[in-house]
Amino acid sequence: MSKIARLIAVSNRLDLAAARSQETFAAEIERVFSLAEPHISPQRPTLVVLSEDLGVTAVFLGEAGEAARQAKSSEEAFRLLLEAHASAVDRVRAIWGQIPDVRALLLALTDQLWRGFSRTLSRLAARRRVYVIACTNVAPVRVSGDESDIALFGLPGRKDVFVPASPAVYNTAFLFGPDGAVIAAVRKVNLTPIEIYGLSLTPGNLADVSVFDTELGRIGIAISLDAFTPSYIERLDRLGAQVVAQPDANPQPWASPSATHEWQPQEWLNSVLGCVQGRWNNILYNVCPMQTGNLFEVAFDGQPSITAKDAAEPDPSVNFVGNEGFYDTRTGESFKGRFLAMGRWVMEDPIISEPGLSLSQRREILSQRALSLLPGGANENQYVESVIWADVTLLTPEAACPCRAPARDAPRRT
Repeated sequence: MSKIARLIAVSNRLDLAAARSQETFAAEIERVFSLAEPHISPQRPTLVVLSEDLGVTAVFLGEAGEAARQAKSSEEAFRLLLEAHASAVDRVRAIWGQIPDVRALLLALTDQLWRGFSRTLSRLAARRRVYVIACTNVAPVRVSGDESDIALFGLPGRKDVFVPASPAVYNTAFLFGPDGAVIAAVRKVNLTPIEIYGLSLTPGNLADVSVFDTELGRIGIAISLDAFTPSYIERLDRLGAQVVAQPDANPQPWASPSATHEWQPQEWLNSVLGCVQGRWNNILYNVCPMQTGNLFEVAFDGQPSITAKDAAEPDPSVNFVGNEGFYDTRTGESFKGRFLAMGRWVMEDPIISEPGLSLSQRREILSQRALSLLPGGANENQYVESVIWADVTLLTPEAACPCRAPARDAPRRT
């Protein structure tokens, strides 16, 4: 048996000013979620996937974060935050020893990192009766009403506080159910250099990664780099995932070389199409929102997409900007599959208006626009926000393994 479900990807632009207070932070999450609301259908189960760094600005909350919000660089910002929260950081180190500065800061701020993020998303998921996936960097938490814990990690007058349950801080994707409850927390396994050396995050364990039965079908979560890692996707497929949710925040200009390939959008196919190749028995769809916006000197940029397994070649008219063909940049393997939906970038591919341009000419034009979006550029921070969605056919859990792609789905794009 099969059912029709709706997949929605929301790509939002970071707004550091929204970190003025817990109230404005919660209001910003509501605004981001509202981008999806016109596309939520009460007639079918729906999954809303939000970006990888949705909760990142919570570290700058309130008066203590005001100076850091005005900083000129991320290094200066975290120095100011460490100064503003020095006593809380000292208390964390009194419990867990001499842990790295930024991780100690994240542990000290566990309550403000988790409170607004979790309670707002829980309420929104329950209000619209949908599944929601979103990420933030936070320790495993427990709720405490102990006065000493409130004094250590909370604010005066509160009756409870979220406290770190361990000294580890993970990039974590949370799956909220239609009743608002947290169904699952999935920890990113393959960390980037920024996460390792800048944020001192802790990697998750591949053996702990699970797949989750929902009304839509079986959902697996692959946070950013995890979706590019064959061993990770192999595990999701072996566990019977039908949908791979890939919340992402690509920390560099989109139209530019990546660390391992001459053109990053070409490399991005390794995840969003790589997840839906025929060698995987169960995975049918990938849904990938992309964070955008400048956070000090770090630029987040990209095009969101929803892809589907298919035995045919992809439609050549639907591709990321500056790309030429559909292939794995590591192996040269040609990709099969379809884009059901794709978000636009800040400009269209120049080949659309000037078909005679060479690949290098196209990429040069796109690269110049990407550079103009950086701090100090002519188009500074003028990234786009977008929401894309697609109705897809999913097999019921009892019929899901093994499975094949359905014959046709309804595409949507912005």
